[in-house]
Amino acid sequence: MTKDKTERGYIVRKKVLLLTLMFVLVFAIGSVATAQVTIDYWHYLSGDNSQIHEAKVAEFNRLHPDIHVEVLYTGNQFATRDKLMVAVAGGQPPHVALMDQFWPPMMVATGAMVPLKDFVDTDEYFEDFTSISLDTVTIDGEQWTMPFSMSNQILFYNKDMFREVGLDPEKPPATWDELVEYGKLLTRDVDGDGQIDEWGVNFTTRANIGAVYGFITFLWQAGGEIYNEDFTATAFNDEAAVEAVNFWIDLAHNHKILTLSPPQEGFEVGRIAMQYSSTSGIARTAEKVDFDFGVAPLPAHKEMVTGVGGSSMGIFRTTPEKEAAAWTFVEWMANEENNLEWSMATGYTPLRKSVLASDEYNQYLEENPFIQTVIKQAQYARARPNVVSYADVSRVLGIAVEEALFANVHPQQTLDNAVVEANGFIF
Repeated sequence: MTKDKTERGYIVRKKVLLLTLMFVLVFAIGSVATAQVTIDYWHYLSGDNSQIHEAKVAEFNRLHPDIHVEVLYTGNQFATRDKLMVAVAGGQPPHVALMDQFWPPMMVATGAMVPLKDFVDTDEYFEDFTSISLDTVTIDGEQWTMPFSMSNQILFYNKDMFREVGLDPEKPPATWDELVEYGKLLTRDVDGDGQIDEWGVNFTTRANIGAVYGFITFLWQAGGEIYNEDFTATAFNDEAAVEAVNFWIDLAHNHKILTLSPPQEGFEVGRIAMQYSSTSGIARTAEKVDFDFGVAPLPAHKEMVTGVGGSSMGIFRTTPEKEAAAWTFVEWMANEENNLEWSMATGYTPLRKSVLASDEYNQYLEENPFIQTVIKQAQYARARPNVVSYADVSRVLGIAVEEALFANVHPQQTLDNAVVEANGFIF
């Protein structure tokens, strides 16, 4: 009897031990599972670029089992910026966000962002990045966001329309004067009803859809500036600024080669001969058109300049663990291999010198002559000012330019008034 009790006690103790070991094992497995760090990432890309981008995020997740990036499309750039500002104000920003080129100063001013020097020796790390890409992310001499994609403004043109009016399709306009000369030939009433059916040139003229981005390039080409040298006041009411606005007015009202009510996708359907656009739109436009498509540097004036667009990736203050995971993600997305793949897949300009010099990218250039034009023009690219007031200042400038253009009035007084208003946003 004693022996039976002893055996039963042994069996019970063995079962208890086994159950204990099972609980320990389950707890250990659970601990490993919960060790994965999840970070939220917001972006505003759409269409093909969004699919390419999110596929890269998925690849990161596969390669980094200890980190999971929860990706969220947050609407277009305007919607995303507003959501970011609300989230920051509420103390609940995402861990990482894709940002348009001029957002970082606003975000940095809130104190919600982490400078990249917290993760890496920026002087050494950024040696491989081009100077213009660093210009887009540097605020007061310090890099705050990671360059991710970069484009510049460029001229699309319809070679078939050039041929129809006797223009050499391999010689696009190189100056403002030639733009006017060509535009007059290309603006036509093709059906003889007394109404213009085709226009020589088009670019965004409405302030609420980003006209200022294009206008600033015209301003720089005329020798003007948005601010004075130390950014303590705006300067877009001088002689150069007046010349730039008057040029737009002349194109629309005097030469009548720019319509203020352009047909939808006018360039793509063959009703606009020359279109100011972004290099990021080359592939998409080439797929849509059924005519001989040309890409050229922007016509120059006193200066040869093209404006820069694009985006960077910023890390927000949360916890050390989340910030470290965010840096791992951001660094991986912008590494040499991924920048090469992203540049070739989208047409965006490479950010790294090593990518520009690589055999793979140079082979890509040989196969894509349009992109050769983009790279050649990049030497004249200029970033918008990375100062907190830029968003408000540019909004005021854009509205002023639109007012003068659509009212067909001399712009001096309108620009003078705008400068006074814009200076109120500089502190």
